[in-house]
Amino acid sequence: MRIAFGVTKSDFFDEYLYRKPHVFKGAIQGVRIGWKDISEIYERADASDRSFKLMDGREIPKTEYVESYMNVGRLEHRYIKSVIYRYMREGATLVFNRIKNEPFVTAISKQIANYAGAQVIVSGYAAFSGKSSYRSHWDTRDVFAVQLLGRKRWIIKRPNFVFPLFMQQTKNMSEAVEPEEVYLDVILEPGDIIYVPRGWWHNPLPLGGETFHLAVGTFAPTGFDYLRWLLNLLPEIPDVRKNFHDFERDKESLRTIAASLGAAVSDRSNFEKFMRAYIGQHRVDSKIALHILGDGSNHQLDLKQIVRLNANLLYRFSEGFVVINGNKINIDDVGFELIEFIHNQGICSVARIQERFSEHGEDLVNKALFQLALNDVIEIVD
Repeated sequence: MRIAFGVTKSDFFDEYLYRKPHVFKGAIQGVRIGWKDISEIYERADASDRSFKLMDGREIPKTEYVESYMNVGRLEHRYIKSVIYRYMREGATLVFNRIKNEPFVTAISKQIANYAGAQVIVSGYAAFSGKSSYRSHWDTRDVFAVQLLGRKRWIIKRPNFVFPLFMQQTKNMSEAVEPEEVYLDVILEPGDIIYVPRGWWHNPLPLGGETFHLAVGTFAPTGFDYLRWLLNLLPEIPDVRKNFHDFERDKESLRTIAASLGAAVSDRSNFEKFMRAYIGQHRVDSKIALHILGDGSNHQLDLKQIVRLNANLLYRFSEGFVVINGNKINIDDVGFELIEFIHNQGICSVARIQERFSEHGEDLVNKALFQLALNDVIEIVD
């Protein structure tokens, strides 16, 4: 299943990213998921985890719909389904945050992660009424909402607090006042995707029938992340280690600290150290391909096989390496061009890669791809 965004990644970054919402109409054709599939996803969730919520204009206490019990000497938890059914029949929404290891969801989230160049967290929202489960609010991450079943109305308003960080949620900002002017009022049908930048007010409203959508939140490094990382370097500045007494006595030290900090912020080597630390924590789960990569008799990939790069944010460091899925890979220009090609394609066949790099020889390219797959740098999708 491929998402047809209809806007190139480059144009999206230039025109929409962080700037304004956008509707990708009919981005997923022929949605192949039903309530049986969705119910099974919810069945596999950990009922006791804080990521699982029942919302009815407020968060329903877990004690109302989750019970604990001993199962052969082990404490386990389960839904009290009758309570969940009752709340949902009365208009509640069942929310499952941080969905992982669900093939259908992963197929969508990985494409959005590649498109947005960021890590993602996926949440599911299931409801059967026209009742709003959340008040109008902003999010502290960019969101791609993927409508899969039923319809949902999205009312979006411009931000009056731009680029909020994780600690600056609507509920924590007493001065947050929702604007009156509506920027966008749109109804999403199955297969539609809407992009909502962080800070934009929105209120997703069910329309009185079944509805299920995924919210794919994207997380890219911010200036705040960079400055927090730089705090580790501050003890190296002598004036930072001085005792302070009063402003007049200490203002020269403050100027020195400001100048030193400014120089540290704009230093490329510091920026790349931060990016290496940040990207080094990224992990992209990939399918296990035991029949191909675990069998010692295999040494190459089939031309029909589809592959994907296990990275959302691809950065080539000035020292000539990339970091992908925890792997530091020293790479020449041709190697980076190969990896970048796969990354920009999203997913592509081995045959397509062979065609693009035919001047380097089919055998050499396939050996390179096979080694990348062995080291979990690329994923064998199909």
